Amino acid sequence: MAHISVQIVGGRTEVGRTAILLEARGKRILLDYGVKLVPKKSPLFPPEVEDVDAVLLTHAHLDHSGAIPLLFRNGDGPPVYAVDVTAKYLEILYPDALKVSRQRDGPGAMPYGHREVARALRNFRSVEYGVPFRIGDIEITPFNSGHIPGGAMFHISCDGVNVLYTGDFNTSQTRLMPPAELDLPKVDLLITESTYAFKEHPSRSGQERLLYALVRQTLKKRGLAIVAGFAIARLTEVAMALRMNGFSGRMFLDGMARRALDVTEAYSDRVRDPDLLHFAGGSLRKVSGWQLRRKVADSSTVVLTTSGMLEGGPVHYYIKSRLGDPESHIVLTGYQIEGTEGRRLLEEGRMIIDGSEVEVDLRVSQLNFSAHADMEGLVEMVKAASPRLVIPVHGEETERFARYISEELGFEAFLPSVGEEVTL
Repeated sequence: MAHISVQIVGGRTEVGRTAILLEARGKRILLDYGVKLVPKKSPLFPPEVEDVDAVLLTHAHLDHSGAIPLLFRNGDGPPVYAVDVTAKYLEILYPDALKVSRQRDGPGAMPYGHREVARALRNFRSVEYGVPFRIGDIEITPFNSGHIPGGAMFHISCDGVNVLYTGDFNTSQTRLMPPAELDLPKVDLLITESTYAFKEHPSRSGQERLLYALVRQTLKKRGLAIVAGFAIARLTEVAMALRMNGFSGRMFLDGMARRALDVTEAYSDRVRDPDLLHFAGGSLRKVSGWQLRRKVADSSTVVLTTSGMLEGGPVHYYIKSRLGDPESHIVLTGYQIEGTEGRRLLEEGRMIIDGSEVEVDLRVSQLNFSAHADMEGLVEMVKAASPRLVIPVHGEETERFARYISEELGFEAFLPSVGEEVTL
């Protein structure tokens, strides 16, 4: 009888450069192939993998997708299976990653270029939730992950053995996304993300109300509300949340989030409430040039802008334009990685803008609009899958989480070494 074997290639005890290699019936399939984005430094890549027959890509974020063009350096590479909108997001993210790398490290610093990106994008194959497809003798079914539009978990079946790879998922409903699908077929092996193991997210509705209150207070004092977030999904959800909590004032959208919103609206069947998406998206004015950007910066209004961790983008211009104005407000909508300007701002009240360190005297708040499951959601996934074995990845406490699953939940769990084969 044939077997399925899996091995961790990247993302074992870290968030970033996620990559799992699955082998069955002579096929070698990569489950994601991402990079680790390190503030102020070149991205870190997982080990190279040869003779890949296919890639199953859970979603567009670069920590899951950013290494895929490496597979196309010598010409044609493997087919990349993903939900349709994922490729459209990557048409934005890949060129931006190359641009940032050139600005930081000079030409040729990245191990691939536009040619490899174009080849990779040509090899994308669209898949649909709940519709099985085959790679040789292996049957694969995508399920909604609840993470971002197009986010998928993959159920993989061969010779009676069943594997579920979650990628990033969220079991809680948000304004943008429905929760992850938990009515799943039989699972023998669960490979699950564990980003927020042992952490609890605050109430989403409470975070929305706080966002609304911060924006209203800022505008009442004639300040500029600078809401920083990720281009893909996050700022779109923020706009939806503000509208649904009663904010009717003007809002501007700047940075890469403008193109990301266009893609999301074009694939509105991938979100929870297309009507709300179009209502909120249609109410935003996109900042299309420097003349309007300067006007927004001089106004008492709301601007939703990148980057989410203040590493660059238009958010630097808005902050710099309001230095000396303590009535203006920077609202960070998610976690700030160590080494980012967002983390420095929270801890020191300072950040680097245009190469110079400045003291930031604007008000600063941090909210939690995470698109990942917290501890409660991770446990919910493990119980719903009810597998024979669990392998946690994509987290900084994967070993501790594996022990928790074994000792507290009663499911066998362990963390293999990088390259160690686990065979079922």
